[in-house]
Amino acid sequence: MDDKGWTQHISPVRSAGAAEAIARRLGELIGARILVGGDRLLPEKSLAELFGVAVMTIRHSMAVLREDGLIETRRGHGAGTYVVPDVLSRIGELTALHPYTQADIEELTAWRIAVSGEASARAARRASEAGLARLRELESAADAAVADPEAYRTADAGLHLHIAELSGSRRLLEAEQGIQHELTRLLAGHPGGPEARSMPDQRHRALAAAIEARDPAQAREQFTVHAEATADLCLPFVQQPPGPARPVTPPERSRSAAARH
Repeated sequence: MDDKGWTQHISPVRSAGAAEAIARRLGELIGARILVGGDRLLPEKSLAELFGVAVMTIRHSMAVLREDGLIETRRGHGAGTYVVPDVLSRIGELTALHPYTQADIEELTAWRIAVSGEASARAARRASEAGLARLRELESAADAAVADPEAYRTADAGLHLHIAELSGSRRLLEAEQGIQHELTRLLAGHPGGPEARSMPDQRHRALAAAIEARDPAQAREQFTVHAEATADLCLPFVQQPPGPARPVTPPERSRSAAARH
């Protein structure tokens, strides 16, 4: 499907550094599992209109993503530009070039607790009954996907993005997209299997129950437990190279779209 709703996450960018900003933004949507392997991007002209830039700028952005191995352009039948089928493997290869350190994971966890914890608390206060029903569906989908790492990553990201949507804050949703992108990069190199994904603190029942009970403090607390459990799973497997930690910052879109995360 050419457009399954991901274009709602696109907004115009400023001209300075626009090609790089667009490549980062589309890469973030891939990492957040909003765009997944096999999805077809819109034509260059349509993307240019969405981002408010010239078609040539989009071509430069596509070249960056193509060089990174995240997208491919097909000719003939079904011609177009697609996210590569094995995009998670490719993300893992890119992450391996600059592996996460203990400090990186600790910073990412702190960022998650600040952003996603607040989103969880707001969701507990603001969620509609329809939103809670969708939350239960996404929780069930994540539980059903524990044996398949790619399907689980997609379901897990979708659940957390939905919680951010329930918060009613566009900025928290944009930040959550950046967080899920970072998590995809981190977890691409994580050796944990179904047993790790099935651990109680890695599942979402306690968090969802707190949101359903409309208990903001408990929702924030349960998210903190969830985020720290993810960090605990990953920390034993990271190398600790010398030098400063990679800075974990809010999503690039917040900066590149400041004229209007």
